[in-house]
Amino acid sequence: MTDESKQSIKGDRALGAGDEDRLGFREVAKRIAVSLVDRSTEDGLVIGLEGPWGSGKSSLLFLIDDELGKLPEHHRPTIIKFRPWLIGKRDALIASLFSDLFGQLDEMALKNGDATGVSVAKAKEAGEALRSFVKGLSKTGAFVEFVGKASGFGLVEMLGEGIKSAGEATEGEAAPPPLSELKDKLAHSLRELDHRFVVTIDDVDRLEPTEVIEILRLVRSVVDLPNMIYLLCYDSGILAHSIEKSAGVQSGHAYLEKIVQLTVMVPQPEPLQLRQWFADELHEIASSKNEDERLRLEGIIDFEGGRQLRTPRSVVRALDAMRFFWPPLSQAKADLADLVWLQLIKDGDTNLYRWIEDYCATSATVSLGTARVDDDERKRVLDKLLGILGKDNVQDAMFKYQMAEQLLGVEVDYAKDGVGLKIFSNISVHDHDKAVRDKRLASPDHYRLYFALASPSHVLSQEEFSSIWIAAEVGAEQAGEALLNLQSLVASGNLTKADLLFERVKGGAYEVLSPTQCENILVACSQVMDRAYWRRPFDVFWVSSFWDRAQRLVPSLLSRLDKPQRDETVAMIFKNGVAIGWLTSLLRHEIFAHGRYRHRAKPQSDWLFTDEQLDLIIPLMVSRYEAMSIQDLLSSPNPISVLFAWRQSGDEEGPRRLVEACSASDHGFVETMERFASPIQSSDRGRFKVLKEENIGPFMEFDSAKHRISLLVDHPVLGDRAKVLLMMLEDGSSY
Repeated sequence: MTDESKQSIKGDRALGAGDEDRLGFREVAKRIAVSLVDRSTEDGLVIGLEGPWGSGKSSLLFLIDDELGKLPEHHRPTIIKFRPWLIGKRDALIASLFSDLFGQLDEMALKNGDATGVSVAKAKEAGEALRSFVKGLSKTGAFVEFVGKASGFGLVEMLGEGIKSAGEATEGEAAPPPLSELKDKLAHSLRELDHRFVVTIDDVDRLEPTEVIEILRLVRSVVDLPNMIYLLCYDSGILAHSIEKSAGVQSGHAYLEKIVQLTVMVPQPEPLQLRQWFADELHEIASSKNEDERLRLEGIIDFEGGRQLRTPRSVVRALDAMRFFWPPLSQAKADLADLVWLQLIKDGDTNLYRWIEDYCATSATVSLGTARVDDDERKRVLDKLLGILGKDNVQDAMFKYQMAEQLLGVEVDYAKDGVGLKIFSNISVHDHDKAVRDKRLASPDHYRLYFALASPSHVLSQEEFSSIWIAAEVGAEQAGEALLNLQSLVASGNLTKADLLFERVKGGAYEVLSPTQCENILVACSQVMDRAYWRRPFDVFWVSSFWDRAQRLVPSLLSRLDKPQRDETVAMIFKNGVAIGWLTSLLRHEIFAHGRYRHRAKPQSDWLFTDEQLDLIIPLMVSRYEAMSIQDLLSSPNPISVLFAWRQSGDEEGPRRLVEACSASDHGFVETMERFASPIQSSDRGRFKVLKEENIGPFMEFDSAKHRISLLVDHPVLGDRAKVLLMMLEDGSSY
């Protein structure tokens, strides 16, 4: 077998010439072939080759045909491969079988000499007897009676134009001999011919119920002739059901016993044989990347393979699935063990396969923070799983173990009686990030590869991921532009590809970065974070914003630098970074985390910077605040946060002076008040803005500001904006 053929999809077909006999059917076929010739009665015989669908009946039949063809020529029977399901019309079945028999007898008669031990004269005699019998059938209407019981078709439709013409040509001639006499003559000729005909009929159980009855009657009544051996392949359970449905009998099995004189059961392969067959051919298709993957693959083939690989067909289907799915997934560096597990389940239980697909999709959205699973939903999904699994699988510890191995958030309590399964449990950062790095089925970034050969729409591609590292190696400016580019690409809902990047880095990807890359990413953030806000505005007051994700990276990236480089980088970003809004959010976080302003200090694990670094940061930022113009303040993403950071850094007068300058004109005052507004989310009103005394009071006298707004309601230019501000003040008093 060539390397290309090993990778080719085999399809649901029987063994053919050159195919390997994986299950040792060849020896069985040899013995059956010998028995068909040496031990079969001359009176004719109907043998059933029985086995469930997928058990290898067609392959065994091919091997029997092959072994019959290897017998010595004088001993070799003539094989007629009758395939009724290939015939377009049911009324052509008998005509087709007789046509095949005609052809074989004519071929024997045309042969020169007696090499086969069959005389030309006897072959011709048998052929003439067969033609007379068929002609007699057409003239007496015997076919009408036979076929009418099964299908309602008449003589002409049954035998076709050739037989019809033969009947018409003899009109007016003397009456032919009785049909029984013609059949006796045919039987005598075939007996004298002393040559066996083996008629193989595959897939009898795939015919329509009415067609099944026709075939069985055909075999048992019309062409029940000497030296004619019929080898029928079928699943006895399915065939018996078709008989009961079509013939209206109580027991299809009893009916079948009247037709089939003996049965040969297709040998049932050892489960180990099937698993080894799958493992051997899988090794020709793919290989595991590392020892962990190999060990998981071994366990999956042993356990899940033992459950699903029950027939030769199931092995072929599973291997074909791997031949189809693995090449593209291999290029994506997916996990081989995960794919094998999923494909085995798909072939064995499509409902479970679909459940796994839904679970992975839901887990992915939960991991992104765009959805949550409440207790009622968790119970509904678990109940659906338990209904699919059934009692045996629910109580199978190994089955539950493998589910937990493949799917994040699935937990097993082995000590608990009964179900002992939990789903959508909390997932550790380590497990999540490892699944992403290894491109596992459980990875929210990669699960769709396994179901649709495509990444989820929200996935950060490896090319996009790598683009940041390449840019960060070059410089901070290039890293900043690469970040802005990713931030312009929507992943899911309000999430961008840059959000996904930050989550990936926080999860452990920073560990592979060089100190230069870490420094350039930090500097890039200090330069572009405000631009990122204005390109795609978000609620800076809310949790898990783009700024928050960048902020959480700071300690991890700094940890990759040595102390001198770390201190130098911190000083650089706070002294020169133009993203004053984002830098202000870092400063305020640290002021509260370190307990510097009316708050108890948080654990150091929550700090972004050390005390010494914060002592350096505060004067740097205060000096930048003091140098801000009115326009600098009002054009920042969050002016009120800048003012509070300035105030909380120890300078209460500086912010008030700047606000007074901003409010010197009526236009400046209105704009300042608008920028002081805070967003609010309400279940009945949705999203709106309010003006709160707690935001205005620290920087100007609140009642005076309120009175000034009321006076501006009648302003010819600013009146409408003042009315909105009054509504914000009214709403702010309620929140």
